[in-house]
Parts: sequence; structure tokens; C-alpha cells
Amino acid sequence: MHVFEGSLSFMAFPVVAFTRKDGQKLSMRRLAVLALILASLSTTTSLLNLQSWHSGGITILWPSNGFLAGALLCVRRRHWPAYLAVGFLVDLGINLSLATPSWVAVYLALCNMVEALLAGTLLYRTIAPNPDLTQRKQLTRFLLYGVVVAPAVASLMATLVFGRQGRHIMSHIHTFQWWFTADALGMAVMIPLYLSFARRKLFLGRSWWEIVGVFALLCGSAVAVFWQTQAPLLFALLLGLLMIGVRLGLAGSALGLLVVSIIGGFFTTAGRGPLALMQNVSLTTRELTLQAFIAFSMLMLYILEVLRAEGYRLQEGLRVSEARFRLLAVSSRDAILLVNLEAKVMYASPAVTEMLGWETEQTLGLSYREAFHPEDITVAESVFKDTREGRHPGMFQFRCRKKDGSYLWMEASLRLYRDSSANDATGFVVVMRDISLRKAAEDELQRAFRMVEALASVDGLTGIANRRRFDEVLQSEWRRAQRDRTPCSVLLMDLDHFKNYNDIYGHIPGDRCLRQMAEAATQVSRRPADLVARYGGEEFAVILPDTSCEGAIAIAEEVRSAVEQLQVPHSGNPHGIVTVSIGCATQVPPVDGDLSELLKAADSALYVAKSLGRNRVDAALPVLLP
Repeated sequence: MHVFEGSLSFMAFPVVAFTRKDGQKLSMRRLAVLALILASLSTTTSLLNLQSWHSGGITILWPSNGFLAGALLCVRRRHWPAYLAVGFLVDLGINLSLATPSWVAVYLALCNMVEALLAGTLLYRTIAPNPDLTQRKQLTRFLLYGVVVAPAVASLMATLVFGRQGRHIMSHIHTFQWWFTADALGMAVMIPLYLSFARRKLFLGRSWWEIVGVFALLCGSAVAVFWQTQAPLLFALLLGLLMIGVRLGLAGSALGLLVVSIIGGFFTTAGRGPLALMQNVSLTTRELTLQAFIAFSMLMLYILEVLRAEGYRLQEGLRVSEARFRLLAVSSRDAILLVNLEAKVMYASPAVTEMLGWETEQTLGLSYREAFHPEDITVAESVFKDTREGRHPGMFQFRCRKKDGSYLWMEASLRLYRDSSANDATGFVVVMRDISLRKAAEDELQRAFRMVEALASVDGLTGIANRRRFDEVLQSEWRRAQRDRTPCSVLLMDLDHFKNYNDIYGHIPGDRCLRQMAEAATQVSRRPADLVARYGGEEFAVILPDTSCEGAIAIAEEVRSAVEQLQVPHSGNPHGIVTVSIGCATQVPPVDGDLSELLKAADSALYVAKSLGRNRVDAALPVLLP
């Protein structure tokens, strides 16, 4: 492969990856074509280096090992032995044809295969199955394993064969250096170029006219720079390499480095170019300087390409993210708003137009204080405040003004969003949905519930409150009276001799009589807080909140008189008409009092009224009075 103080030894080019990835067996014809291409490539590279070797120089760039390593990365590992075998045989044949000793030819061919195998193995584990050297992590591993470790191991192995000849230690160091630099640059140039070719990602999809044009310009510039010997214009080639890198990507950069290496190596070996200005130095020193320039250019181009690709991927990610967000926003039936910390709309999805009639542009800068129903603004302020302070209030309901001035019931959820760099709160994401149909259904359900509840609280015969409703209201009024320290009065009423009435006149007239009793009591108890209820069969009760004993007795007397004035005939009653007996009780409830005592007192008063001849009102004992 390389020259050692005038002696020639060669390494063959690696095999092109023609293997299909479907796992089929490689044909002999395919391997024969592979060997022919490999031999042609190896011979061409050797001829380009002959001038340097005969002039006592070194190999400037040896791309064959990098080419073979790139081929290994693009095929299944089961095919690697065939590739390595073809590469070994071709390399061995080239070395033997150049009169290299047989054992040296075998050993050097083995070193080259070890280098390709080691690079392929290390890189296969780290960048396969989707190699992309424009990713920072993959490029770092490629430079470490492919450009440093594998060439270093192969170069160390190659120097051992010359250690047997008793060379000085400095000679071994120089030999290692010459092998390593040429192989490392070959790896750095050929692996990216081959991977780009294998993945069909050559030159970023540019037209062939552009590709030919930029490379023609680079070739012309390289010839001009390396032909002249008047000015140190070597770094002027960086402009051309940068242009190719920007226009054609990583593959263009790799191919551009290869072109500059070939042209620069040819003219530098011939004693021309800016490196000829270096006086009193050997050809080897000039060629090492050229290698340093190529290595520097390679690092700069590859790093810039990684940064450019990362920027492109970031822009593409942002574009895809924005497109995905817009797709979701446009397709969603819910309205999505971006609101700043002042609660003013910065973005509104198209669903706003469908819901509220406002065009999205008309909502920009609008605040909830302008759009919400006045009764809902306080709730909204509380929700925005809680969200900003890190609490999650969940969903809240409100009425939002439509363009026609009417209001629509909506439900919304809030999330605080922050600046990705400073992590400072910058606004809110509001997702709103139309719940008018649900709200109407809930209202209808509430009406139905209230109707059922009312039916469950109404006596079916008389239409007044039943016993269940009486107990609920009495409990509520009792607690209120305890809290306010006000009197609470109860009347218990019983139609006199009503069983006899049913026996004499029948149940239908009896039911009519009960309804008349309920109507008379209702007409007397006219305050909204008063409640007349059917307490039992022929028993009725009246709750009189905030009513003194005297007031309760007066109302009871009015009820008794109203029933008497109905003049409903009742032959089973000594009075000849339907009458009613009423017991009255009043109490200011103590803090730990029991309302059952009030009912017992009213019932006792009713018993007294009935025992004293009926058709009268009696009040409870004075101990219950306030």
C-alpha cells in the first residue's frame, strides 16, 4: 500500500457493495464483477501515487479501505466474509504483481482487511441501520472509530513487519505516521461518499448541470492554485470547498476533498503549488502539510454540514409541528385560543367563526371581559388567576357573546404555557367547546327533576304539600329559627268526626270535603313562607315561620272560622256542619333543641281542643312559649 524508503507495497481497493439486502446468496458473477472493479480502482490509485513514491514521498490519500468499510456498512453482515475475501485476493494480487515479497504482500493485505473489518464492525454497532453522518452523535463516532481507531490499529500492525529488519525507533514512528494519515484521510473521505451513494442522497437532489458546474469550478481553481508557485493561495480553496458543501451537502464535501487531494498531491509531488514555497524542506514535509490542510478542511466542512443539517432539521421539525398544529386546530370542532398574560387573544382557530360568528381576525386583541357575559367575568378572573399561580382549576362554564349579540354557553379549559428558553410564563392555551345543547338538555333535566320532586312533595288529593314536604320545610325553618333566634309556630288541624262523614256521605264527598279544608287553610295562610300540608288522613298542618304565639292563635282562629263558614252539612257532627279542631304551639328553638318537642306540644294542644268539645283552637303549654 505505502512506500517505505524506496520500496513499494500496495493495498487493493475495497469492494463496491452490490449485494442486495434481501438475504439471497451472492452469485459468482457478482463477485467477479466486484473483483474487476476493485482491481481497476486499486490500479488507478496506485498509479496516482507512483510519482510520490519514486520521489521519496508518501501516500497522500489512500481511499480503498474507506471504500470497503462503507460497502460493509451497507450490506448484511453475513456477506462480509465474501467482500473481505475478494478484497484480500485483489489486494494480494496487486502487491505480488509489484514484486513485493510474498509474505509481506499477504501480511499487508491482511492489515488492510483488518482495518476495513474493524471500521465496519465498530461503526455498524453505532450508526447502523440508518447511517446519517449529518447527525452530531453519528459524526463523532465516525471520526473516532472510522478515522482514528481503525487506521491506527492497521498502521500499528503494518509497522511490525518492518521492525523485524532492525529499524530505528524513529523510523517506526514515521512509518506509523505515513500509514495512519493516508488511511485516516481515505476513511474520512470515502465512507461519507459511499454512504450517501448507497442511500440515494447524493448532492441534495441538485441538477446535473449544477453539479458539473461547481466541480468544474473547483477543479479549475485547484489546478490554478497548485500550478502557480508565486503566492501562498492554499487556503483560497476553502471558498470553493465551502461552496460545494453548501450546495451539494456532505457527499459534495467528501468528493470535493477527494478532488483537491488528487490535484494537490499530483502538483505538490511535481514541485509546484503554494507548498513549493516551503524552502529547505523535504517532499514528505510538503505532503504532510497538504494532508494537514485536507484534514483541517474535512473537519471544517463536516462540522458545518452537521450544523447546517441540524438547522434544517430544526426548521423542518418546526414546519411539521406548525402544520400538525394547524391541521388539528382547523379540524377540531373545539375552538383553540392562544391568550397572552393580559388575557387578550393572540390566535384563534377557525372553529371560533363556526361557533360565534366572529372572523378569526376580529377576535385578535379581544379580552374575555369584552366577550363574556357580565355575570361570568368574576369566575373567569378567578380561573385565570389560579392557572397563572400554578393551580389547575379544570373546566369552567361561561356564556360568550356571539357576533349577533346573543350569548352561547361554552365550556373551557386553561393551561399555562411558558417560553421554551427562559421557562417564563407567556400566556394561556384555552380550549373552548359549545355546550349549548348539553346545557339545554341539563336545564330540561332539571325542570323534569323539579317536576318529579314537586310531585313527590305534593298531596295527590288536595294539591297541597304532603307529609314529606312538611317535614323538610319544618326542619329547615327550625334551623333558621335557631340561627336567627326567632319564633317558629306550628298548627295541627283535625276535621271533627270525619270518619262518620265518610260513613254517612261516602268517600267521594269526603275527598271533596278534604279539598275544601285545604283550600280554606291556604287562603288564610297567604305569606310566601307559610306552608299548608296534609299531615295524615283528615289531619292538616301549617308551618308559620317567624310568628309569635298570639299571631299563630289568630291565624288558627281564622282557619277554624273559614271552615265553619263553608257550612258543609255533617249530620254526624253535633254542630250539624263540618268543623275543625286546631292545636297551636310556638317556640324560639334553643341551640340544642329538638323540633319533636314542638310537634308534641301542638299535638297535645289539638288533643285538648278535641276533648273540650271540638270546633275550637287551643295553644300549647306556656313552657314552650318564647
